Parts: sequence; structure tokens; C-alpha cells
Amino acid sequence: MAIQSALSKLHVSCALALLSACGPVGSADDHLSSVHVAGVRIDPVTASPLVELVEEGEPRRTLALWVGAFEAESIERAIEHQPSARPNPHDLLKSLLDQIHGHVRRSVVTELREGTYYAVIELELRGRNLAIDARPSDAIAVALRAGAPVLVRDSLFRDAEIPDDEHALEIDWSTQHERECSVSAPL
Repeated sequence: MAIQSALSKLHVSCALALLSACGPVGSADDHLSSVHVAGVRIDPVTASPLVELVEEGEPRRTLALWVGAFEAESIERAIEHQPSARPNPHDLLKSLLDQIHGHVRRSVVTELREGTYYAVIELELRGRNLAIDARPSDAIAVALRAGAPVLVRDSLFRDAEIPDDEHALEIDWSTQHERECSVSAPL
């Protein structure tokens, strides 16, 4: 029993040390949309995995994020409620939080900067609310395991939208040389 108590105190001490560098959760909830993880698929252009987030309610906007193969498998396993043979890092974080009585409040995809999406995992631990910087794929995988909501800042849907024809980029095909085009059929 003494060993279990010592291990429990060690878990708490380690978690608090790790989380001490995390900032408090901000109160700026303005313009966040709740999404559900629709699934993982392969982008036909890049052959890379994508996780697709779909807005709850109207207008049901979508946001697709490229993720690594490992993260895609982890997210897919969480969606399908299929445990891993051995704990992966997302399982480990969830288990650690359970052991120290922490709670995942939500995961938020917060911004797009220089082509990279950013996210935070918001936790409640011993009466403190904390925001941990995370890759969106990790934040989503942890939220799915914890049964926590996933949110996306509204501006990210706008950044990901395809412009309508009025604002679309125009390409002058007449300036393209025939030798540059490998397709010989007329358009």
C-alpha cells in the first residue's frame, strides 16, 4: 500500500512538473465552433492521411487537416473504439490524467500560421485550468479518448474556404506552351 501511495504522489509530482510550463486557459471563447471527427481518409493528391472535421449544426463547414500516418491510425482507432495492443502516447496521456485525477475539458484548433495548424488541449487539474500546446492531430486523438469536445476557431474555416469564381485565381492558358502540357486531348 505504501508503494502505491508513493507511486501516486510521484505521478502527481511528475504531471505537475510537466504542466507547470503550461499557461492558464484563456477565456476568449469567441467564435469557436464545435466539430465532430468525421473520419480519416487519404488525400488523393498527396497520398497523405487527412482527418476531416465537420461543424456541428449549420452551415456544416468542414476542415481537413493533414496528419501523420501514426496519428491517423491513432485517431481512427479512437473513432472505432479499438484499443491498441500496447499504449500509444495518446493512450498514455489519457491514462496519466486518469491516475492524477485530471480531466480533458476540450481540444481547440486555434490557428493557422505559415501553413501549420496549431491547437491546445485544455485540462482541468486540481482546480486549475491549463492549456497545453499540441499538434491538432494529438489534440484530436486525446479528446476522442477522453470523450471531450473538439472545437475549431471560426476563422480557420474561412481560411480553408475555396474562393468563389468571382475571386478565383485566373490562369491564362493561352500563354502556356504546348510542350509544357502532357495532355493532348482538348479541354
